[in-house]
Amino acid sequence: MEPEEVAEAFSKLKQSGKVRYFGVSNQNPMQIELLKKYLHEDLIINQLQLSLMHTPMIDAGFNVNMLHDRAVVRDNGVLEYSRLNNITIQAWSPFQHGMFKGVFIGNEQFPELNDKLNELAEAKGVTASAIAIAWILRHPAKIQPIVGTMNAQRLLEIVKASNIELSRKEWYELYRAAGNELP
Repeated sequence: MEPEEVAEAFSKLKQSGKVRYFGVSNQNPMQIELLKKYLHEDLIINQLQLSLMHTPMIDAGFNVNMLHDRAVVRDNGVLEYSRLNNITIQAWSPFQHGMFKGVFIGNEQFPELNDKLNELAEAKGVTASAIAIAWILRHPAKIQPIVGTMNAQRLLEIVKASNIELSRKEWYELYRAAGNELP
C-alpha cells in the first residue's frame, strides 16, 4: 500500500461526508502504524478472519514460549495490539475452516466440534450457528462477527447469539472440540 495515497483518499472521503469512520482489513500492527503515520483519523476497525476453526490470533497467546507451530506469532500480536489501541476486530468468515475450505458446521470432518455445538445449541434452544457466533462474542476483546448472509431467517437465528452467555468452561470446551490443545 502507499500510505500517503490511502490517507489522502480517507481525507477526501471524510471531507465529502461519505465516510465518518475508518478501518482496515487483514492488517498487522506495523501496517496499521505505518498507515496511522499519515492519517488524520483514527482507525477503529480491523477485519480479520476468525472462527472456531481458524484461531491463529488466539492460539499464539495460549502458546507463548512453546516450541510448536501454534506458538508462532504470525500476525505480530494483532489481537493484543487491537485491544491496546481501541481497534475493534470484525471477524469475517466466522463459519469457515481454514482459508475458504468450507463451512465447519454440519461438516463430517469435524464430528467432535459439531457434537459440542449441537449439544450447546439444544441446551440453549438455538442453532449451532448461533453457538459459533456466541463463542466469538464471548471473547473479552468484544469482537464483532460479520456473518455474511442474505437469508433473513438464518440471520434471525444467528442474532440469537447476542443473548447467549457461554460460560468460560463452555468457551474452552468449544475451543478444544475444534482441535485446539491447551498447554
